[in-house]
Amino acid sequence: MALDRKQKAFNYFPVMPLDANNLNFERVIIKLLVLLYTKGKVISKTSKDILYPEDLVEILKNNKTKFEGFEDQIRERLIKNWIISDYATTVQEGKGRKGKARIAHVKPLHLSAIKLYDPRIQSRDRNISVLLYNVLKGTDIESDFLMSYLLEGAQRFGEYGLKVDEEKFDNLDIETQFLLRLLEEYSVEKPSTSVKSVPNYRFVCEAQKKQIHTDILKVLVYKDSVPRRELFNYLTIVFRFHTALFSMKTYKQIIALANKKKMKCGLCESIKNENDFDDLGRCEFQPKIFVDLTLGQDKTCDMLAKKSAEINYNEMYRYFKSHYKLAKLAEYAKIKIQGEPRIEELMEFERESKAYFEVRLSEIVNDEDLKDDPDVKEILKLDISPVDKFIEILCNDKSNWKNLVNRHKKFMSALCYMNNEEGFLQGGRGKKRKYVFGNLLMEVLVQLAVVSRDNHGFKTCPITIVNYVEWLKNRYGIYINEWPGGSDSPEIAKALNNNYEALKSRLRQLGFYTDLSDASNSQVIKPRFKIESKTRN
Repeated sequence: MALDRKQKAFNYFPVMPLDANNLNFERVIIKLLVLLYTKGKVISKTSKDILYPEDLVEILKNNKTKFEGFEDQIRERLIKNWIISDYATTVQEGKGRKGKARIAHVKPLHLSAIKLYDPRIQSRDRNISVLLYNVLKGTDIESDFLMSYLLEGAQRFGEYGLKVDEEKFDNLDIETQFLLRLLEEYSVEKPSTSVKSVPNYRFVCEAQKKQIHTDILKVLVYKDSVPRRELFNYLTIVFRFHTALFSMKTYKQIIALANKKKMKCGLCESIKNENDFDDLGRCEFQPKIFVDLTLGQDKTCDMLAKKSAEINYNEMYRYFKSHYKLAKLAEYAKIKIQGEPRIEELMEFERESKAYFEVRLSEIVNDEDLKDDPDVKEILKLDISPVDKFIEILCNDKSNWKNLVNRHKKFMSALCYMNNEEGFLQGGRGKKRKYVFGNLLMEVLVQLAVVSRDNHGFKTCPITIVNYVEWLKNRYGIYINEWPGGSDSPEIAKALNNNYEALKSRLRQLGFYTDLSDASNSQVIKPRFKIESKTRN
């Protein structure tokens, strides 16, 4: 027999909490809302019947005290189509997804959306909701700012109940009012008592966790200025973007731990507040992402953006072996210490695990299908440790390696939102992947960049384009007018200037920038909304 499932087991939560594969990010947000409301407890069962769009239409027709004008067949058909296309996410029943459309969940515009959460439907959230919950739990974001916004117009009753807050209902926008009335007769399922709460994840880089906190707070600064649906989209974009950066940074940290027994740069502990985040640009593990803003018009920018993506993808492929090594050493460590080892201690078990992995290798040598494999024979001759030989055999298995590559490519495509204005990756279908800067992602990052903090709270203020470019590079590793590592080429220098000019053009199109003069200090990005900081009690 070939390598079995246990031998090829890859996932190990303490090292990488995310399960790389194709995902549904809207489902991530719904599951995150559930975890925030239940304090990390899992809802794994439901007593509700399967829900179809027609069922919601019936609620509208029958509740004549809250809804009017839905008796007409044309209006009934219009509202049903609107629910399917714009208000709820549906999945097709049956084999080949050719059956009837059933509701998976309504759009996450309010915490009440979790009333229709159906755990029977495969989530494909890849543990991202667990990661984000670990970012938010125990913070003032979870307990105050974010939860008060999510609950706006509703109130808790009992342990897990949610009902309309009639005193604040009229202050809501019409779409949220519609959602709350529509779901009024439904209740939140109680968490499963037989299932443990979601596991704790200990961040390697606490600064990254603090940065996500800060960016969420900055988004919530706009809660009185931006429509609710648009603000939820902002939050989704920020969550997705930071999950992509987290993954890319973790790949580098795991490689460093496996190869150099080092996974921290020393900077994260010194980062305490908003101004310190610029120091992230000096972190050796910070992702470096050169984005082509010329839409492929400048061939050199196009080439650099493709090269940047290739470098990061190659880093991801190197990560597979490093992750495998830590995961397999953890298997030994758990037996040795009868508990869960700390990540930074895993490499200390390599020397003493020699006998354990020699046994694992003997299982392969004695396997009828593997003992005569020429590649396995060559690997066993290498002058490396038994654990490294075992990892080489795992990664040399073509089906296993292909599976890892395909799953992670799908995963990063979904996180970077490939070929979408909310993302920063382009390619696929035979085209080489490259980094770009989607308009909606750019809009959100501009909205974050113009928010600053003083002793009284958050406020918006103009920034120069030069400062915005530096801000993107230092905080997120996004490069626009320079190549990571530098370059002396006149051709590249010209292309980088074209990329910078393309940024100004894009900002002008988005309405954030108007040319006043050629002086760099006059090229200013103006906030779309004026928000003043207020003294907090």
